[in-house]
Amino acid sequence: MIPTTPLLQLDRVGRRLAGREVVRGVSFRLERGEVMGLLGVNGAGKSTTLAMIAGALAPDSGSVRIDGRDLAEAPELARTKIGWLPETVPLWPELTVTETLDACGRLHGMTRASRNIAIERELLRLDLAPMAKRLCGQLSLGQKRRVGLAMALLHDPELLVLDEPNNGLDPVQAAQLRELIGTLSRQRGTILSTHVLAEVEAMCDRVVILHEGAVRHDASLSGDHGMLDRLFLAIVRGHAEAPA
Repeated sequence: MIPTTPLLQLDRVGRRLAGREVVRGVSFRLERGEVMGLLGVNGAGKSTTLAMIAGALAPDSGSVRIDGRDLAEAPELARTKIGWLPETVPLWPELTVTETLDACGRLHGMTRASRNIAIERELLRLDLAPMAKRLCGQLSLGQKRRVGLAMALLHDPELLVLDEPNNGLDPVQAAQLRELIGTLSRQRGTILSTHVLAEVEAMCDRVVILHEGAVRHDASLSGDHGMLDRLFLAIVRGHAEAPA
């Protein structure tokens, strides 16, 4: 069998912030059609890792590759192939939802016609049509998260990078998000970072656990209910070693 190039590959990625090594030697890969959960306690390096994958932060060491190309050498890949929902959604409070999505589409280099089609698609898909003309500064936290997800999906990216996508969503919206991610993942790769382990078990094929900036676990989910809770606690308490 001829080996295929993974959609995403991190090779010994490291990053220092404020003089502290936040991420060190992180390596993993993501294939198309795969949903990966990225777990870790606060300060484990999850958001920094996601920012490097999304191209918003440059690694100090190692490489992030999209389709085999180094993101540092081809930064345009972040604009064309990656959809990123950060933990804090970067909204313009003085713009309406539609205006925000239009501005996002222009930043991605989309034509007016393709922007209009994509905006209508995401307004319907994420149940945002009733608030299309509302100012983003007047939205609730859950509504802002849905606008942020629409921004991430607008240019139909091959890689979705989602940091706490369920934050602020009610149970019905969270269930709708699970269904949406399941549908979207058939055509692209998805990385999902969340503190809710049950969501990872419900949506993800694989899980990577970071602890103190390093990968301590990288494997497919076994389907054993509760296994992830036990594994996560063991790693945090120092009873599980990093895989070889």
